[in-house]
Amino acid sequence: MYNLRNMGIPKVLAALALGVASFGSAAADPSQLGTTLTQNGANPKASADGTIPAYTGGITKPPAGYVKGGDHIDPFGDDKPLFSITAQNIEQYAARLSEGQKALLMRYPETYRLDIYPSRRSCALPQPVYDETKKNASRARLIDDGNGVADARIGVPFPIPKSGLEIYWNHNFFWHGHRYHAVTSGANVYANGTRTKIIREDWRYNFYADPQGPDPKHANNQFHWMGIWKAPTRFNGSGFSMYNTINQVKQPRNGVMFNPSTRKIMRAPAGAVTYDGLLSTANGLRNNHNMYMFSGAPDRYEWKLLGKKEIYVPYNAYKASAMTVDRDDFMTINHPNPDYLRYELHRVWQVEITQKPQFNMKQARRVFYADEDSWIFLLADIYNKDNELMRIQHAFIKNYYEAPACVFEFDIMYEVASGRYNIDHIKIDDGPADLDYDLDPGDFGSSALKRKIGR
Repeated sequence: MYNLRNMGIPKVLAALALGVASFGSAAADPSQLGTTLTQNGANPKASADGTIPAYTGGITKPPAGYVKGGDHIDPFGDDKPLFSITAQNIEQYAARLSEGQKALLMRYPETYRLDIYPSRRSCALPQPVYDETKKNASRARLIDDGNGVADARIGVPFPIPKSGLEIYWNHNFFWHGHRYHAVTSGANVYANGTRTKIIREDWRYNFYADPQGPDPKHANNQFHWMGIWKAPTRFNGSGFSMYNTINQVKQPRNGVMFNPSTRKIMRAPAGAVTYDGLLSTANGLRNNHNMYMFSGAPDRYEWKLLGKKEIYVPYNAYKASAMTVDRDDFMTINHPNPDYLRYELHRVWQVEITQKPQFNMKQARRVFYADEDSWIFLLADIYNKDNELMRIQHAFIKNYYEAPACVFEFDIMYEVASGRYNIDHIKIDDGPADLDYDLDPGDFGSSALKRKIGR
């Protein structure tokens, strides 16, 4: 089990305040958490038709036979699809589909489908995380026009949200451990069926989730992230060590990058790591704003909360992320093999963002669907300035029950016009991430990056 110690909040909590102006975030009533709402802010009741079950606490311990560090045993491995949604029966289920899902079904009518499984509300977190989330409900606030968050730590800051922007910050701060390590895999898959394999080793030290924190020196640092690529070949040995900041308007992401062709460490230019900056290995399929669905500064968009609805979303991705997955069988032309992908009916918060008039964003409008149990954005429909659907993004989550933690396991970005897609963060080569890896802040920065690459 993940060990959260010394959860008391030191007086230095005030150092988390990144500005003085509040952004209209009146304190919520924390007594709702664990009573009329779950401890993480979801509706605990079953849906009206019973398809979505009542929340009973999620999975809080590993199943028999699980060995830490090995593949996760699928707790729902005996489940069979209830039905499949295809282009032929899309109208029957249209009310519970996103526009992006409909577009994929109609674009690939012979091969693409959504297999719908029983809904399993598996997400769970350690009790100390729930305890901090309850405290956040009455103390957390948006600051600096919503570009920052003050007086929150460890849990989601707004478990009883009043705006789309608060839901974004919940997504951005979902708990996935304090010290993270994983070998993440992926690929660019092209319309002619060719693939470019991508492998990156990641280390992250999460200052926001530090049970010993907050540290005044890192008041605006969310996490330190180091990554080194092993594939594709031309990126082998490339790496970065970056601070992901909380208020990225006040202080953009910053850090260093290593280019193996020059053997030099260089400071990362802001244009390469913010907003529409392209992610190098994705061959134009991803921008910085698309990392983990949306992880950049929110200031260039108007955020609108559209409400809650029941949608078929990716969930419990144990089958797709197992080390037994055959890459060739999974990463098929046009879209991944539907045999590996599990969708379930869940309640989600629907949030729409539209670019502000003074900006010219390539991704001018997006619609996100945030899971009520984990706060993770599970779907994103992305539109250009002409309001044409240009990209579709699906995120797959699962419960790392050894923690427990509901984790963003991998995601798929589809490009509508070209038929290309990109998969990132999947763990099919070296197994699940370690959410309590032996790391400290000294393991990051330019010197540490040189040491890692020189191994």
